[in-house]
Amino acid sequence: MTTLRRAALAGLSLALVATVAPVASAAGPRPAAPGGDHVPAVKHLGPKSFTKRGPFRVGETTLALPGNKAPVEVWYPARPAEVAGKPAAEYDLVDWLPQAVQALLPAGASVSYPTGGVRGVPVAPGRFPLVVFSHGYAGFRDQSTFLTSWLATWGFVVAAPDHASRDLTAVLGGADGSTTDVGDLRATITLMTKESASRRSRFHDHVDTTRVGALGHSAGGAAVVELAAVDRRVSTYIAMAGASTDRLPRVPGLILAGNADGIVSLAKLKTAYAALHGPKRLVVLAKAGHHAFSDLCEVGAGQGGLLEVADMLGFEVPAPLRGLATDGCEPPALSPTTSWPAVRQATVAQLRYVFGFDRTPAALSGLRAAFPGVVASSAVGR
Repeated sequence: MTTLRRAALAGLSLALVATVAPVASAAGPRPAAPGGDHVPAVKHLGPKSFTKRGPFRVGETTLALPGNKAPVEVWYPARPAEVAGKPAAEYDLVDWLPQAVQALLPAGASVSYPTGGVRGVPVAPGRFPLVVFSHGYAGFRDQSTFLTSWLATWGFVVAAPDHASRDLTAVLGGADGSTTDVGDLRATITLMTKESASRRSRFHDHVDTTRVGALGHSAGGAAVVELAAVDRRVSTYIAMAGASTDRLPRVPGLILAGNADGIVSLAKLKTAYAALHGPKRLVVLAKAGHHAFSDLCEVGAGQGGLLEVADMLGFEVPAPLRGLATDGCEPPALSPTTSWPAVRQATVAQLRYVFGFDRTPAALSGLRAAFPGVVASSAVGR
């Protein structure tokens, strides 16, 4: 394990444990490339093309890995008529607390947040590329729904496993920092391949696993870089606030970083970026902290934030850790919701360009001018 990844895991163990105490200018869905794929075409591609929702609505379901039975959350394109009038799904952060901790909370304690999807609706007609998502250390599969559900509106199936070796439950239960995250992601790709082949699955013939992207945050960012190096099914990776130099992939990659990240510093990410093979891109967000790439600053925001919620629930957060829990959540850091449009734009654009749905990288160019005060810099390496 590289020094970068060890540092990320160590820092996140402190920061995220402390955090315990959702109509684009595009044509309608139609095939945009050969192979039966149904990804919406965009006539006038630019650096803000994907800052509005795509033409699909979002369905959601939970599957399980066949080996360790880890839950896998799946967001997928759905037709507007199928979701109309149906309740939006939510997740509850309390569900990821160890049973011993839950037993100490007041009856009915809940810290809920919308997941961006509607449960159980049919998948929209067509075949859609697959994106696997890897959460951060002491995170959970639903931690970045601002992005995972957004991708589904643009014609991607997104599958996010809980990493039982380093999710929130494991860390609070005393996990030693070892991880099986790359194996979880590989198993998730295999799972979705089988789901698409099975006539009994809602995903039958809906997932194009010849086009697979890998997206991850923090320790998950390191995981997707390693995944892309060892699994030939992966066509591109997008690492947010984390990376790895253990193995160097030879597929196109994108690193997203915040220049005010106090957990995984910009300097460390630049070092990792320099080591990676091209073609590669680095997009740096101005004044953005570690949680600019997750929902965590918004979860419980109406009650003063996660630390205040922890206090209300009677969950004691050690004083030295309280500041680490808010990295990127408080001024002078850029509000995560302000950074999200740029994160969505870069992520959707990278996937579409590498998969061949967009013939030029126009949606990845001019980001600094398109997002003044949000995107600090953007670099391309060959």
